[in-house]
Amino acid sequence: MRVVYGINPVIEALASGEGIEKVVISSSRSDKPVNEILNTARSRGIKVEVSPPDELKRLSGTDKHQGAVAFLKGAFRYREMEDLIAAWKKSGEEAFFLILDSIQDPQNLGSLVRAADAAGVQGIIIPKDRATEVTPVVAKASAGATEHALIAREVNITRAIERLKEENVWVAGIEAGRGEEIYRADLDRDLAIVVGSEGKGIRRLVLEACDFLVSIPMAGKISSLNAAQAGAIAMFEAKRQRMRR
Repeated sequence: MRVVYGINPVIEALASGEGIEKVVISSSRSDKPVNEILNTARSRGIKVEVSPPDELKRLSGTDKHQGAVAFLKGAFRYREMEDLIAAWKKSGEEAFFLILDSIQDPQNLGSLVRAADAAGVQGIIIPKDRATEVTPVVAKASAGATEHALIAREVNITRAIERLKEENVWVAGIEAGRGEEIYRADLDRDLAIVVGSEGKGIRRLVLEACDFLVSIPMAGKISSLNAAQAGAIAMFEAKRQRMRR
């Protein structure tokens, strides 16, 4: 059984139609967001419990539960690469994928999933090894976007890139100080954006698999952005370019 906590993640879990065993609400909350959760859960015949805040902390493993915890049937449902490709083709739009190479901070992964959902990304690819997976912390950081995103977990990221290239998708790596400035690069095409790990960036073999590199120009005294910030900027620059048409 999988735990999701936080107001938005629980609301999105209910909206996604995933099988929910029960919802637990804090006895200290009786506001509009909590009432929305209660009404939705009860209308769908989902068991609802009201418990003290300390019980929600025990159930979720954190005091950041915001007064709402949901228990979902089964583990997080990862998709296959072919599911992501099929979703893109069904959309009738240009391809738009996000490839995350060894993101280890669950807050960063959650933020990137949230930004990807907002930017219209059709699928997200993460590694099976040496990277965080989708956890309750990731779901909370994504504001519930993990309940809607198509996320594939691949053993070989380089092979996943090659599979996208077989579909004529261009692959752009985000690397500080390398390649063309992102605002000058052509991102209005079938595209996958690669974001590297927080400390080491994109691994060498993955970097070599990219078609081109882009960098984000920095004007201040800090020379770099974290993975979530860089990824969000890249995704929304690609979205901006597509909106010019």
